[in-house]
Amino acid sequence: MIDTKLRRFFQPIFTSIAKPFVALRIHPDIITLMAFISGAIAGLCIAFGCIISALVLLWISGLLDILDGTVARLSGRSSKIGAFLDLVFDRMVESAIILGFFFFLPEHALAYLVFFIAVLFNFTTFMVAGALFPNTGNKSMHYDIGLVERTETFFIFTLMLLWPTYVPIMLMIFNAIVFLTGIIRFVRIVKLENGGINPSGEIHS
Repeated sequence: MIDTKLRRFFQPIFTSIAKPFVALRIHPDIITLMAFISGAIAGLCIAFGCIISALVLLWISGLLDILDGTVARLSGRSSKIGAFLDLVFDRMVESAIILGFFFFLPEHALAYLVFFIAVLFNFTTFMVAGALFPNTGNKSMHYDIGLVERTETFFIFTLMLLWPTYVPIMLMIFNAIVFLTGIIRFVRIVKLENGGINPSGEIHS
């Protein structure tokens, strides 16, 4: 939700950062790959207990994840394959971080497993909504608003790194919110298919 509600206030900053990438003709898919590599190495750092390095690489990955779309729009290189790569690599980064925590703090394996189940459910509803609802934004597909989006995920990872003692309770609360996001979206999709809401997402009384 942070991404949707607050992104417009910070977008001028991201645009300024993205302009050198455009000037250097760096393809947005390369930036997407860099975001994935940075996030994957962050997961490796977590596994070995290198918390500061993991934090830095995690947020570099997050910044690059924002810049790839910004560069794509500025350079006129937005594409469906780019959006596809972005979505896949985002989930792979999240998986790498959680796997890193598994090796770092294996005693909380149940919370990590529930995270994967929650993300799988939520992401499935996200993709179905993307296919069914019309795209009214500036991205390559409809991005359905959720209670939890990319920034919230990075914040919870950061809190887990800073206060590892509270990893299970923080992650389980986050998992519950992810499940709730998926459930809300699931209900909207069912209502759409049953004629309860119009294609724009507005619920009929």
